[in-house]
Amino acid sequence: MKISTKLSTLALLACAMMSMGAQAETKENVYDFATNNLDLEVATPADWENPTKGVISGLEIRQGDVVLTSVDGAKVNRMWRTNAGVQYLQVGGKLTITADEGRAITGVTFVVQNYKFFLESQEGNGALDTENYVWTGNSTAVTFDNENAANEYNTQSLLLSMTVTTEDANDDTYTPGGDTYAECANIAEFLALEVGTAARLTLNDAQVNGTYWGGTFLEDATGAVQVIANINVNRNDVLNGVISLKRAQDDFDADHIIPTADNDANTSLNEVTITSDNQLSPTVMSVDVLADNSNMSKLVKVEEVTITKPGRFFFITASNGEQIQLVDQMNVGGYDLNDFVDKTVNVTGVFTWNMMRWAIFPTDVKELSETGIEDITHSTNADSDVYTITGINLGNVDVNTLPAGMYIKGGQKYMKR
Repeated sequence: MKISTKLSTLALLACAMMSMGAQAETKENVYDFATNNLDLEVATPADWENPTKGVISGLEIRQGDVVLTSVDGAKVNRMWRTNAGVQYLQVGGKLTITADEGRAITGVTFVVQNYKFFLESQEGNGALDTENYVWTGNSTAVTFDNENAANEYNTQSLLLSMTVTTEDANDDTYTPGGDTYAECANIAEFLALEVGTAARLTLNDAQVNGTYWGGTFLEDATGAVQVIANINVNRNDVLNGVISLKRAQDDFDADHIIPTADNDANTSLNEVTITSDNQLSPTVMSVDVLADNSNMSKLVKVEEVTITKPGRFFFITASNGEQIQLVDQMNVGGYDLNDFVDKTVNVTGVFTWNMMRWAIFPTDVKELSETGIEDITHSTNADSDVYTITGINLGNVDVNTLPAGMYIKGGQKYMKR
């Protein structure tokens, strides 16, 4: 009996040890920017004129079983120390954390200076709690992006530390760039995806309707989408090929929704062919049917409307009294909306929702004569030479710098007063 009890106890102990050995090993990898446990170069106010000091882009910064890499955005990712001695990582671009083979990232906890946290999680099977600065999930890699912030100093994320928790990888681990991408043949299929879905979107003669600080407006024959991503294209570009994007959603309220796409870890133009300086074809429609979600991000043309300016802002008005604001957001130049107040015009631009109003970001405004012919033109086309009405070539010059008179540019007449 005693022998049996002893053997039974040993067996139980061995089983317990085997069970402990089989448990997933959890590690915490701490990037302590405040104490600089990473021994990184740090910039100070004395280095304000030295834009490279303290920049971490191009480095692979290892802590334990994870590696941190950095990509600069509108502002650089830079180690910084204030005059008061406070030290942090100032983020204006992207940070990607990658686990070693056989490991998975299950949590990332940030400690933040002065509530300056504007990061969004781009890639990885998980979710970011932006109020408590904690990401939880199960992924071999996760990317955090500060690009959607305005990225002036006050909207850069200031990180005092970042703790990355890892465990042994398992079957639930998501690997960016794996077989999780939906294949979308056009923009309409992409817009039908659930929010958060990563996709490879095929672009077929997708035109760039416009770009501004908030993103890029893309449209193909099936639909239009606002891309909140730095894809480095220009208005009037046409794109063909495949791009990786994540389906996002910018909901203002139940009645006003802008379908959007965001970056993921594989977003690039490596598989896209770009042709430039195209003449894009807008959808011509009445102002009375314009104010509808189905027209979001499309390049539209509304004809024979009157621009009013009852206060600080410019508007065109539908017959039912609904106002659509004109916002010169894309800085295309070539006209001043003040020149068209109380005049009948044709307006071409991107239709969207802005500052709690329906809006058009104009790309072209043309005043109509009494006959309805666009004989007084303020155009944004600056890609061809200017000619006098008698056919003399004046070269590729700004019409606004010429003496008063009639000119021809890009096959259109311009009246300089």
